[in-house]
This record gives sequence, structure tokens and C-alpha cells, in this order.
Amino acid sequence: MTIDLSEQLTVRLRDLADQQGRDLDTLVEEAVRRYLEDAAITDVQPADVAATQEKLAGELTDLAPWADQSETPDNETQ
Repeated sequence: MTIDLSEQLTVRLRDLADQQGRDLDTLVEEAVRRYLEDAAITDVQPADVAATQEKLAGELTDLAPWADQSETPDNETQ
């Protein structure tokens, strides 16, 4: 596969490879792999998050009910 990058980005990648003593192709491959892994982690559907939260909440039966600390008399604004 061939990827065309701007001259500025190419120079930055070459400088980074030189600084780290690494092969340029290996550095670029790792950068693309990390980008794709990060994108996969953040590519989450809100409905999936909600379903997981509901499932986990059902497992936490030993916890006391939630109390919103901002509504307690000690935290009232005057």
C-alpha cells in the first residue's frame, strides 16, 4: 500500500524515526496500527454503553442508594 503524505509530515516522521533509531516503515506501520486501535475503542454506540451500564448496575446490589451530594443542606448555596 502506498500512502501520500505532505512533505512536512514526512519530515516529522523521518525525524522521529531517526530520534528513536527506528526504521521509518516500521514507525509508520505502528502509528497507523495505534490509530486504528484507538479509533476502534472510541467507536462505541451509546445504546451499547447504556445496556452495559444497566447490566453492571444489576450486579451492584450491595451498594447503598445514590445520594446527590449537591442537594444536602451542608452544600446549599447561600
